[in-house]
Amino acid sequence: MPTTAPDTLETLLRLAIVPGMGPARTAMLLARFGSVERVLGASAAQIAEVPGFGREYARRVAMAGTAQGRDRARAALDVLARVGARVVTQADAEYPQAFRALADPPFVLYALGDVHLMSEPAIGIVGTRDPTDYGRRVASRLAYELARAGYGIASGMAKGIDAVAQAAALDAGGATVGVLGHGIDKVYPPENQRLFHRVRERGLLISEMAPGDEPLAGNFPRRNRLIAALSEGVLVVEMGEKSGARHTVEFALELGKEVFAVPGQIGSAASAGTNQLLKEGARLVTSAQDILEELHGVGRVPAALGAPAPVEPAAPASRQPPADLAPDEARVFGLLGDDPRHVDDLAAAAGITTSVALGALLGLELRELAESLPGKQFRLR
Repeated sequence: MPTTAPDTLETLLRLAIVPGMGPARTAMLLARFGSVERVLGASAAQIAEVPGFGREYARRVAMAGTAQGRDRARAALDVLARVGARVVTQADAEYPQAFRALADPPFVLYALGDVHLMSEPAIGIVGTRDPTDYGRRVASRLAYELARAGYGIASGMAKGIDAVAQAAALDAGGATVGVLGHGIDKVYPPENQRLFHRVRERGLLISEMAPGDEPLAGNFPRRNRLIAALSEGVLVVEMGEKSGARHTVEFALELGKEVFAVPGQIGSAASAGTNQLLKEGARLVTSAQDILEELHGVGRVPAALGAPAPVEPAAPASRQPPADLAPDEARVFGLLGDDPRHVDDLAAAAGITTSVALGALLGLELRELAESLPGKQFRLR
């Protein structure tokens, strides 16, 4: 439950929703005037004396202290109430310690879902918005395994690797934190509407952007620093040479976090960035166990992070799976034959989601037990 009084919240929002006001500018004003109330009581001329505040910014901040500023804050609170979101301030216990350690911690956060997830162990998974089938399968598999091991998945709710990883975490019965580069009341990209609904119901959506803010390009680097801060390590699945995911990597390195990368095909544009990360010293990852061992040490993965394995499904006697296959892999293996089958058909027959089926198929491919064909068709190798 919120711990900030409604009147105080309205006052904070007057300053928080000033257009163009990021945490650095807010901190400068508070350092100069001492409190939000004194900032709101200052004149435009006084605000303009603060370094970095020209006439236009001074005018915007001064307006926040007027009746117009009060009305804008109340309108923002109405929007938050309509979508079911709340404001988390730095005075609230739920405000994550990871953000307090940032050089520019968010002044306020807008949250939709379980705010306690911000303080739970998480791995950031990021990558290209236009992944290959290989990238999708790898992201799904690794996110699924990490979620089953007890980690939340932090990402940016973008299409591509972000969306695949966050959906897989939910498919595994785990949690995910979606960090937005726009207002909490907006869905972007539109095709992720269903994923947004799933995350708000079973995970958490957060943003430091004011309600109504559009997904502008300049917002996403700010978002990426929060993904890095929330994560014990950042995993890059596929990344081109010029990818926004690189911002997340750089923030992770600045914060002393581990950076992991999945190797990609030589010559693949989608993996040029990840292969470069490996050259620069990122930890090469081929399984979730690689990440768990790097974070906790070989043989020292905390028991609390383990998840009980489901009962192995029965397979036809003529096609028994290797004994060490994961349950979902064994289930899918038993459905494969010499004739290709579409992943959706395999998922339906196995009683699992397509995302989980893709993860299982990736595992079988890596074991050279299955092969993929064009059109998301699979058969025994």
